[in-house]
Amino acid sequence: MNPRIAANQQRTFLGQLALVRPHVRTDSALPRRIKELLGRNRALGSRDRRLYRELLYTVIRYLPWAEPLLARDEDAAAQLAAWLAPEMKDTAAYRAALLEGWPATPATLAEKSAVLRARFPADTFEPAALLPAWFRAHCPAAFTPPQLDALLARAPIWVRLQVNDRAMVLDEFRRRGWEPRATPVSPDAFALPPNAEVANTDAYRRGFVEIQDLGSQLVLAHAPVRAGDRWLDACAGAGGKSLQLAHAVGPTGRVDASDIRPAMLEELRERATRARLTNVRLVRAADGAYDGVLVDAPCSGSGTWRRLPHMKWHTQPETIPQFAAQQLAILSANAAHVRPGGCLVYATCSLSRVENHDVAAAFLAAQPEFSAEKPACDLGGSFDGAGTSLLPATHDSDGFYVAVLRRRP
Repeated sequence: MNPRIAANQQRTFLGQLALVRPHVRTDSALPRRIKELLGRNRALGSRDRRLYRELLYTVIRYLPWAEPLLARDEDAAAQLAAWLAPEMKDTAAYRAALLEGWPATPATLAEKSAVLRARFPADTFEPAALLPAWFRAHCPAAFTPPQLDALLARAPIWVRLQVNDRAMVLDEFRRRGWEPRATPVSPDAFALPPNAEVANTDAYRRGFVEIQDLGSQLVLAHAPVRAGDRWLDACAGAGGKSLQLAHAVGPTGRVDASDIRPAMLEELRERATRARLTNVRLVRAADGAYDGVLVDAPCSGSGTWRRLPHMKWHTQPETIPQFAAQQLAILSANAAHVRPGGCLVYATCSLSRVENHDVAAAFLAAQPEFSAEKPACDLGGSFDGAGTSLLPATHDSDGFYVAVLRRRP
């Protein structure tokens, strides 16, 4: 790359970063802000926008490492961002131009830290600083090397196939340069590169594939869902799990989907139509008793921090008990809709014990007709007596918690 081009790109990036940084800890909708910022500059092509997006998110992901350098040497901070940014087609030329004399970026945070401490001895580059210190009490395992490395890694895009002719879908992915990666824990799940634009594929438009993180898919793998069952998805959102449930219960079963956000249910309606599923019904309230009720409760989202790194810095510890109180209330309200012998599945995309084990345990203490059940299959999670934690490094997924709570006959 021409050095002048690289210098101009560095100036553009630093200018964008100066606009974004004041909002990193205050704006929960930061991804939208970044998208609008990049979209406003008509001089940027699509490849430029992808480059700057990667650089901005790299700084957000590694904010405690980048901020000291930004305060005293913006050029060095720009080099740090380039070195930590993923090696991909859109970043390759820029990285090569800025990183002359730098070693290749190692795989682990410990190795990255060692290289950077030698290069910038005034700074510590502690790996543990890349998560908020208050979070250690909520999930100590997140600070161990395999989980911490996973939480700092760029997440793949996981899809769930819902078609008999898998080769047709996988061949289209390969034609687009995306090599699908299978997983032994789910025959329907495949990982694609983080920049794969799945929604633009023919397979997606025809309803043969859904974008759904593997952690989300494995929530229902823990639950005893049977063909012909009647289920309620009480916090359906845009309906990834509703659609998965609909496939699992089959044409003789039914899924009622409810959510307090009408716009999300409209998206679910469109997705169900695209997937040609006729056993999903959108409801305003539960209708009678169900074989199973899924409560995928609103949460702090710490299990998704690898996808939404700004939320590490935006989330405050005092909000966690507020979420937990709301989660317990939703779980308790939906217990009445479980038939005798049926099951209530509680799930979050949080890694916090306060939102996970503590909520499930409080529910069980208040509802003696329910008892915790070990998951239907062992997928490598950690069972705490009430539910199971799925940490990101286990299957290269988002983090989730799931508790299967059986109502006594």
